[in-house]
This record gives sequence, C-alpha cells and structure tokens, in this order.
Amino acid sequence: MPSRLELPEPVLEAIAAEDLEGLRTALEGSPLAGELGIAYEALEPGRARARLPAGELLPNFLGFVHTGALFALAEQVMAAAANTLGFVGLPLNCEVHFVKGADPSEDTVASAHVVDTQGRIARIVVEVTQGNDDVLRVTEMVFLRSPHP
Repeated sequence: MPSRLELPEPVLEAIAAEDLEGLRTALEGSPLAGELGIAYEALEPGRARARLPAGELLPNFLGFVHTGALFALAEQVMAAAANTLGFVGLPLNCEVHFVKGADPSEDTVASAHVVDTQGRIARIVVEVTQGNDDVLRVTEMVFLRSPHP
C-alpha cells in the first residue's frame, strides 16, 4: 500500500491537471467505495456530490445505517472536493455531528463544498441527507500539498 508520499502517479497527475474525470475514476475505483456502491453525481472545482445506495448490509445492530458507512460516504466527497483544487488534500481535523439516524432502505446523498481556503489550509463542509432530512454534518480542515513534492 502506498504511503502518503508515494501516492499513485495517475491520481497525482489527475489532481495536478485538475482532471475531474480522472479524479472521479480514481475515487470510484477505491475498494471501499466500490463495495458500498458509492457513485458520484457531480464533481466540479471545490464541490462534490455522491450517493450511497440503500442496501441490506448497511444496518447497524439498531437498524440504522452504520455510522462507518455514513462516514465513508462523507469522506469520499470530502476527498473529492479537496482534491479538485490542484493540490493533494491531507486531513488535519474533522468534526462529525450526527443529526438523525439514517434508514438503510433509502439512498443517502452527501454534498461537499470548500467553504474557504487560507494559504495551504482549506475548510470543507459536508451535508449528508436522505430525502429532505439532514442525517450528518461534517466539517474538515485539510492541508493542501503539492501533488509533486
């Protein structure tokens, strides 16, 4: 497995070139995203939207969508939004606020956008919803590193 400094060259090239389709391919090709069926609906500079389809493997022991699956969806769109800026977004801090339990029989959607950047630090907000209901809100700070150190 590559370390933080040895990222796959096609991914680095897509980030450096701000090649959104190349980045989408890399993100959707990650093993966990593939297993969960996470698919991107929108990807543009500083913004991303993806869907987690309903499924029988999603419930936790209480019958809600497992929080690990919800965070995996949120992390996917955070990574997408952060890495559309021509830099590799490395997480520094993440705050997660659970609003409501998610129903595993409904699709879940996450939308991320870069709220601001200050130098090499960006703040990203993710809203996870089911229909009109808020499920999860995540705020992450990322360090923006050059794709070619």
